[in-house]
Amino acid sequence: MTNSTLVNIDSLKSQREALRTQRRLKAWQGVWRFLALSGMLGGLMWMVTWPHWLIRDQSQIKIAGNYLLSQQQIRELLQVSYPQPIWELPLHQLTEELKAEPPLKDVYLTRQLLPTQVTITVKERQPIAKATSSQGAGYLDANGVWIPAQFYHEDTQLEKAQDLTVLGFEPQYRSHWLEVYQLILQSPIKIKTVDWRNPSNLILKTDLGTVHCGPYSDRFPQQLQALAKMKQLPSRVSAQRIVYFDLTNPQSPFVRLKP
Repeated sequence: MTNSTLVNIDSLKSQREALRTQRRLKAWQGVWRFLALSGMLGGLMWMVTWPHWLIRDQSQIKIAGNYLLSQQQIRELLQVSYPQPIWELPLHQLTEELKAEPPLKDVYLTRQLLPTQVTITVKERQPIAKATSSQGAGYLDANGVWIPAQFYHEDTQLEKAQDLTVLGFEPQYRSHWLEVYQLILQSPIKIKTVDWRNPSNLILKTDLGTVHCGPYSDRFPQQLQALAKMKQLPSRVSAQRIVYFDLTNPQSPFVRLKP
């Protein structure tokens, strides 16, 4: 046997030994990875089931951003059963349910572990007018969203742009309300009441007196312009003689006077 043959045999033995060592190392690495993963999963399960991660009562529901509704009112709107693991709270579902409540314009819920609590950040609608409708008494915001009066206490401070009342407001008027409200804000004659109870005759209560507009139409801006031109009329005609202003035709307005 030559020297080169002996070298080849020794080389093969070394390679086989190296392969066996690599296989043993990979096997131990697999065992350690399994043990590490099992430990992580066990730790995660322990954390999830730890009793301190429970929402036990309403005191763990924190409210932020509210100024018209009380914290207790918002907590009562939240449909949650207690106790409940904080991980199992359906935040998206609860968010959508709260957004459907008329006084709330936007809602954002977050979980917190230490201390364990849920924070509800709300953006409320701003009522700008007292209102009545077939649903009873309530309020309107600038977008014509109806808010039942039951959500507010009698002493709730509503920061309305002006003292405005809307009578007979119904859902079909919401598309018109955006224009009506903006024109009311811009009107040089203060408008105190919008009476929609008779669909065939929109009536305004203003500083000049009662105004009949007929059925609401795209002539409403022209009707307010015609009313503004009558601003000096009380200096020539006693306000006590004025029954109402008829602006059904804004191109030919007239004033109904007492005999």
